[in-house]
Amino acid sequence: MNVSLINPYIRAAMNSVIPGGSNIARRVIYDYELIYLERGEFTLVYDDVSYHCSQGDIIFIRPAISHSFQLDKGEISQPHIHFDLVYRPESDKIPISFKDIDKMTEDERAQVHKDYFSQYPAVPIVYIKNKDRFLGLFFDIISKNTDSLMKKGLMIELISVLINDNFPDFMEDKATAPIENQIKDYIDAGNGFDMDLDDFSKSFLYSKFYLEKRFKAAFGVSLISYRNEKRMEYAARLLKKHSVSKVAEKLGFKSIYSFSRAYKTHYGVPPTHAKKI
Repeated sequence: MNVSLINPYIRAAMNSVIPGGSNIARRVIYDYELIYLERGEFTLVYDDVSYHCSQGDIIFIRPAISHSFQLDKGEISQPHIHFDLVYRPESDKIPISFKDIDKMTEDERAQVHKDYFSQYPAVPIVYIKNKDRFLGLFFDIISKNTDSLMKKGLMIELISVLINDNFPDFMEDKATAPIENQIKDYIDAGNGFDMDLDDFSKSFLYSKFYLEKRFKAAFGVSLISYRNEKRMEYAARLLKKHSVSKVAEKLGFKSIYSFSRAYKTHYGVPPTHAKKI
């Protein structure tokens, strides 16, 4: 994965105490979750495999992987963080899921984020070499005294530790990928919808003419056409929950008029039509 894509969004970060005998039914989550089992123990069924989790374990739950929790008699303390590895325009509106995939609506399934670690085995208990450093970052993120900008910086550092200790070559496999693939990944992750060729040139350090040539040769479509396609896909999804003006703002359009015109050109109907479906 290209390191420039990592742009975490913290959905929830809190301490949590759960009484003994509790059960969290089988579910999938939209995002990632890091749990520190500060006290107690429980059984985690993750991707249909049972794991006994005990005090001191660090658990990493990935999107779209079904899992459930069964507590023994004693209560547990399990501070945890829900986060997107890559921010997307609707990140601040997506809730935490408590449903299994087969009980979700089509719209809910569409909110499940891409798992950037899918090439690695689905093992939930992770190894951390420098646990004191990791937990220092973890609890600073949870702290109410840490401002939001600092939390984001700490989250990037926390993710770096997690990746370096558990996912070898994660940053290397795609860091050397062709520049056109890096840009495509960037757009597919929900970024760059308000960028033009000059902006892409500045961000990826190549001339816009070179980027356009490489992108079109690889994917058969111009870079901006591809960006527009993905932007309209996001627009159609966001319109189910947000006003036309809010969607236009989120996707970087200068006005409702310019957004409505672009949407109608792409889909043949105005964006207000999507609100009625």
